[in-house]
Amino acid sequence: MEVVFDLKNKKESIKCCYKISETDVDCLFKLADMGRAVTSTELASEMNFSKTTVESSLKKLIELGLVQRIKIDEKKIGRPKFLYAVESTVWDKVSKDLKDCANKILSAIS
Repeated sequence: MEVVFDLKNKKESIKCCYKISETDVDCLFKLADMGRAVTSTELASEMNFSKTTVESSLKKLIELGLVQRIKIDEKKIGRPKFLYAVESTVWDKVSKDLKDCANKILSAIS
């Protein structure tokens, strides 16, 4: 977890690299801290955010490949239910992406 702690100190860099909000980064870290797949309702409750806010952030994080959405196999009528979890290699991906982002910035100014 040393990598996770180090990345938490780079929150601004993560926001810049992925072009995401503070709320998006907070959702990523909270989901990682929880250490298990959770519903958007549960994550929203943990963070004291609205479900809509959390689902908006989760959508962005899924598109970036940082979070996975897992369909709960239920035979009920209505909308399907989902669980959300960080990808198993999320911190490796974030580290690589931050390095790539830094290299692009450095090449732009040299």
